[in-house]
Amino acid sequence: MKKVFILLFVIIILSFTFVSCINDVITYCPFCGQASLKEVSKYDPVTGETTIHYKCTNSKCGKEFGAGFISQP
Repeated sequence: MKKVFILLFVIIILSFTFVSCINDVITYCPFCGQASLKEVSKYDPVTGETTIHYKCTNSKCGKEFGAGFISQP
């Protein structure tokens, strides 16, 4: 019974670790260092693809970035 409890406890800890790693990786703007980001998603009905990138909400920065996407304000 003790081994089952320890195994269950290890599985729960690993599950929490895995879920926390899945959480959003981007937490700050790489250009200005502020942690004020907004996720922007665009759906293309022709291809059926959704692209997601981030926009800095800092009024002095305002850059958009993501996987292969960088633009000036």
